[in-house]
Amino acid sequence: MLIGGEDSRGEFPYRTAAFPAGRLGTELLRRPGGHTGLTTCPAAFVEHMAKALHA
Repeated sequence: MLIGGEDSRGEFPYRTAAFPAGRLGTELLRRPGGHTGLTTCPAAFVEHMAKALHA
């Protein structure tokens, strides 16, 4: 599972997840916030990750 923060699209941390996802043909999960979504959007980040892990 590769994950990228919505607010960091186009930035280096996002691209380092998006590139291998594209090469591997897997979906890049986009979560709330940027590179530090866990600290900037903790509730939304945890909710999103819980859904992604239980899917």
